[in-house]
Amino acid sequence: MDWLKGMNNVIEYIEENLTQPIKYEALSKIVSCSVYEFSRIFSFMAGMSVSEYIRRRRLSQAVFDIQNSREKIIEIALKYCYESPTAFTRAFKDLHGVTPISAKKTSVLLKTYPAINFVLTIKGVKEMNFRIEKKESFQIMGLSGYITDEEMASEYILPALVNEFYKIESYFSKDYGSPFWNSQTPNYYTAPFWQVVAIDFQSVDGKTKTIIGAEYKGKKPGGIEIAIKTVPVATWAVFSIHSSVGKHQHDEAYTRILTEWFPASQYKRNESVPNLDVYPGGDASSKDYIWEIWIPVISK
Repeated sequence: MDWLKGMNNVIEYIEENLTQPIKYEALSKIVSCSVYEFSRIFSFMAGMSVSEYIRRRRLSQAVFDIQNSREKIIEIALKYCYESPTAFTRAFKDLHGVTPISAKKTSVLLKTYPAINFVLTIKGVKEMNFRIEKKESFQIMGLSGYITDEEMASEYILPALVNEFYKIESYFSKDYGSPFWNSQTPNYYTAPFWQVVAIDFQSVDGKTKTIIGAEYKGKKPGGIEIAIKTVPVATWAVFSIHSSVGKHQHDEAYTRILTEWFPASQYKRNESVPNLDVYPGGDASSKDYIWEIWIPVISK
């Protein structure tokens, strides 16, 4: 995959469809990756989420329509996929600092965000630590939910899931000093914690299912809604990331893996198996924290 050409093709597609609903799944297919992976890469390379980029481009073009056409504000709002003039006016003022009506006047200071163009930059060599690992099919028990494509492309979804997961984890596990735990209580959860991501082949109506939890060992707590996900047997490229856990770190890691490691390797992604983000115990906010990204691969 020529990522430079692919990302510029994404920009071209967005430009051609500013007045149409844009599906993030369609954008990710242009560069042959999942919505989750695409959102990480776009955010890192462009310095903003794809949803924010589309919003800026639409509101930039709306200025010219307001100033040079006879269209009503409501018509322009609908043209650029806003559900109502109120929503359009709010977004327009947030970006430009004035209302759409005010933009019709001369001498009003407005903003424009031209279409971006991705170009090649040369950076210093930076090592990537990885290993190839074969793992039999296993199950993950934890919290599951559906994330919309827009949320997947614009938000870092891990913290909310982790917060909810730890509420349950701390209740059932001795590892976190639960006051409810005693020698007779099963230890349902142990680190590491696995987040199953990028399973776009399960995407339904613009929503993608994700789950975070621990390996299922045949014991399931009662009284709490817990999901179990089977991860099929696969060969994995496992990347060790030495950093705190955050949106920027995820964006950079996925960008380097897909745009640097894969083109130079003898592997391609196994599209039938989801990615895994793996978090051991410890302080995930520490710069010395080590976590992993597992990407299923097959030989070229």
